[in-house]
Amino acid sequence: MAPKTQVNLRLNSEAAEMARHAAETRHVNVNEYVEQLIRADNEKVYEIFLAGAKEILDDYSELINDIEAAADS
Repeated sequence: MAPKTQVNLRLNSEAAEMARHAAETRHVNVNEYVEQLIRADNEKVYEIFLAGAKEILDDYSELINDIEAAADS
């Protein structure tokens, strides 16, 4: 398990209570809940990035191949 780093958050009272309630509902502490949210958000961003990269490679693969071929000659 990776070592933990302390990060302090300031939330308004409503958001803090929502976080406590959501964590309790999921049977985890608030730290674990926040970590899960961050991981889920990053996974979504990573999936979007990969989809965009695939689209670029699919759309421009012929051009990329032509450029690589020209560079090799």
